Amino acid sequence: MNQNDENIKYFASDVDSSFVKIIVCAVVFHFLVVAACIAFHYVNFKSEPEPIPVFEMVQVAQPRPPAPPKTQPPPPKPPEPKPKEPPKPKVNKELPPDIKPEPKEKPEEVHEEVPPEPEPPPEEPVDDFPVDDMDLPTAVEAPSLDPVGSVYMDPLMQVYLEQLKKIIMSNFKPPKDLKVDRSAKTTVQFSVDRFGGITGVILKRSSGNKAWDHLSVRAIQISKVPELPPNYRAPSLVLNFNFTPN
Repeated sequence: MNQNDENIKYFASDVDSSFVKIIVCAVVFHFLVVAACIAFHYVNFKSEPEPIPVFEMVQVAQPRPPAPPKTQPPPPKPPEPKPKEPPKPKVNKELPPDIKPEPKEKPEEVHEEVPPEPEPPPEEPVDDFPVDDMDLPTAVEAPSLDPVGSVYMDPLMQVYLEQLKKIIMSNFKPPKDLKVDRSAKTTVQFSVDRFGGITGVILKRSSGNKAWDHLSVRAIQISKVPELPPNYRAPSLVLNFNFTPN
């Protein structure tokens, strides 16, 4: 064996020893790293919290107020002496003698004279319809148509009443041979509704002539009148028609 072979063997053995050292060092290093990691995991770097003082609630018993001194009850009052009853007067038990009442005299009977009964007045003639006479003074006047109550007599209302009077007088036709006093007067009351209908016809005053009164009432009942004026706001208009022979 020459010198070169010996050198090579020496170099190879040197390399094998150094390789083994490297492996051993690596194993030791990794072991140290693992041990350091484990130790680092168990080491606590946080500071411990300070203990919090605990206060206990202690209830202090309050001193009781001193009891009031016992007062002795007042001594009982002596009973009041009862007043002495006055002596009762002596009563005479003997009763007085009975007194008989004197007989009363009977009053004399007075016979009152009964006045004779008045004779009944003569019966008045009864008309065919109700009569409500008004005490109006008899006077010679012309036929007229007057509203009952307060009605504003504007031009339209005046024209309407004149038209109504003409229509009613055209239906009032008494016969020529009918004899009626010139002072006679028949008053008939009636109502005209908004559409010109006539209702509530009654005889307010009689003239004393049944035929004259009957013709007066009939003249209003058969009349056809126009509607109320538009400026009259009430639902109906109450009128009195005075029938006279003048």
